[in-house]
Amino acid sequence: MIAAMTPTKAKTAIQTIDLSVSYNGKPALKAVNAEFYENTVTALIGPSGCGKSTLLRALNRMNDRIPDAQVQGKVLIDGKDIYDRRMNLTRLRREVGMVFQKPNPFPMSIFENVALGPRLHYGLKGRVLEEVVEDALRKAALWDEVKDDLKKNGLALSGGQQQRLCIARMLAVQPRILLMDEPCSALDPISTQKIEELIVELGKQYTVIVVTHNLQQAARISHYTGFLMYGEVVEWGETTQLFERPQKQETEDYIRGRFG
Repeated sequence: MIAAMTPTKAKTAIQTIDLSVSYNGKPALKAVNAEFYENTVTALIGPSGCGKSTLLRALNRMNDRIPDAQVQGKVLIDGKDIYDRRMNLTRLRREVGMVFQKPNPFPMSIFENVALGPRLHYGLKGRVLEEVVEDALRKAALWDEVKDDLKKNGLALSGGQQQRLCIARMLAVQPRILLMDEPCSALDPISTQKIEELIVELGKQYTVIVVTHNLQQAARISHYTGFLMYGEVVEWGETTQLFERPQKQETEDYIRGRFG
């Protein structure tokens, strides 16, 4: 599998302007300016502690849950700053969904894991709800594996299936932007391949932003790549260009394995 071709006409889905984040006064992200485009996959790479997960969490205000986290700058969706005090956080996190490093299905049936969100957010029930659940499971490439056992506890699935269930749960509430924080790091190679293939497919319909420590994975799945170090953007561009013709020496050193 190789990186998908970069769309020729991409519309900005989410944008950061001078975005800085600190924890207990210690800078973790410094004045990041970045654009993420519709119907594309962007990979965030860099050594541990470089700020890539902090950037990801800042895009749907998950850093709000961390004590003593301070955010400066703006994150714009449709020209509106998500850090505006009037922002509805429930609506924001519905539109900007997130999947974490370790699969975290709810201790309930496969069906209920996926149905809970659309039932709570949109009041769906009956056949309409069943169709939404099926559609989400299909988009997450899990339907064929679980369609005859939807009452099975989600925790009984394999690790890779649990991660795809979490992706289905996210898709069921109709997000526009998908955030994934090292979604394959806890999975075996076969499950990793399935998740990578799924990410490529989702990138045709959604804005997907993936943090990964695996450089080969970034090259395989993404249209764009951002390389961060010490909380700052070193280089940002089309994935093929960044990996094959990096503009900065630090980028070349990192992707060639000279440090990190």
